[in-house]
Amino acid sequence: MFYKLLIAVLLSMVFVGCSKTTVVLLDSGKSENAILVANEEGETKLDQVGSYVDIDKKKTGKVKSMSQDEIKSRFSKALAATPKEPITYILYFEPNSTMLTGASEGTLKKALKSIEERTPCEVDIIGHTDTIGSSSVNVIVSLKRAKYIESVVRKSGVKMLALRAKGYGEEDLLVQTADEVAEAKNRNVEIFIK
Repeated sequence: MFYKLLIAVLLSMVFVGCSKTTVVLLDSGKSENAILVANEEGETKLDQVGSYVDIDKKKTGKVKSMSQDEIKSRFSKALAATPKEPITYILYFEPNSTMLTGASEGTLKKALKSIEERTPCEVDIIGHTDTIGSSSVNVIVSLKRAKYIESVVRKSGVKMLALRAKGYGEEDLLVQTADEVAEAKNRNVEIFIK
């Protein structure tokens, strides 16, 4: 729910002035995005980047277009306060262990750098396993992986708003497999930086 709301905020910016409110559709980086503005008069759809509408309590103005330069100029303070889009890193592990693969050692360094650059930020670390072994043991293994990465992040000394580690075992697999399948991509920890 939070991410859907966050996406809506990233897709549009609402700027409140003294006598009117301006709703502007920003570039989300996606091929399709739109926002529907509704009041007693009806609905107005903004579906082009830079399209905007001025509204007050009683009426909605006509849809107009605003250049990116004008958006930056008029709303620089509001844009500066917009949260950055979350970053995700995926680290892979050797079977039944907390040992990272060689490639994931480099990915962990990149993740630590991103955490440092985004301070203050929140970091969620979610551990997973493949489907080999029992579900209950896999939850324990996935939590150990997440806790290991959490300890590395803590040792970096970067101040964070929150740091959480969870283990999901073989739930929410990256690659869907049947039970008792050794899938290297499912032995992972996801790092979400927001």
